[in-house]
Amino acid sequence: MSQSVNAEILAELDAERRALGEPAGRGGVVRELAAGGSECRIVFSQLSAEDADDVIGEEMALARERGGTLEWKLYGHDAPADLDRRLLAAGFAADDREQVLVLPVNETTLAASGAPDCVVRRVHDEAGLADYAEIAREIGRKNSDEEQRRLAAVLLEAPGTMSVHVAYVDGEPVSCGRIYFREGGAHAELAGGRTKTAYRNRGLFGAVVAARLTEAHERGRTLVFTDALPTSEPILRKRGFQVVTSTQPFLYEPVS
Repeated sequence: MSQSVNAEILAELDAERRALGEPAGRGGVVRELAAGGSECRIVFSQLSAEDADDVIGEEMALARERGGTLEWKLYGHDAPADLDRRLLAAGFAADDREQVLVLPVNETTLAASGAPDCVVRRVHDEAGLADYAEIAREIGRKNSDEEQRRLAAVLLEAPGTMSVHVAYVDGEPVSCGRIYFREGGAHAELAGGRTKTAYRNRGLFGAVVAARLTEAHERGRTLVFTDALPTSEPILRKRGFQVVTSTQPFLYEPVS
């Protein structure tokens, strides 16, 4: 991928991030607030070396007022270059780093799908979301019931912005994932990919990826983004996804 293409994709990614939350505050900060505003995730910022520490302090103060967790989702191309060290010095804790991968959605990339012995369904109802939560619990995900309620609320209030796909083998839910569509955008985001332990290495994760890519294509999206842990990155790269940057959550828990 050339530097010019990479820069163009990063600019498109930043545009998607700016559209995720409330209007930008000081330093270009865009916040994504949970229901009730108790938890906050900073998904975009445009800080300078001169104002970064002040803005970090202001966001921490707001988190203390809200009384909930503050997550700063830092991307590898965010400025200033030492923002990670500034967040750590201010009292944030670093979580696992992930790679941001992108894939153009076209006939060539859609044709790369395998055909494992499963049925992938786009689920809309309580039973389908319960299947999604079952997979999450089996692999040890915390708060799967809370996640199920949150996804149900999104499907009820804004069904066009998110789809949930579940793969079944002999009727058992075994793999799943979500895809997000910002209104008016040309891109889509993959998230929440997971597979039950006993069913890994059978192509099921890839089948759910393929189903979501097909939906993205049908809805006219031209590019798909996803954050990938080391467990899923090799699978995605075999499908043609390419790394454009990294991302890492930094968490601040106000003292109660």
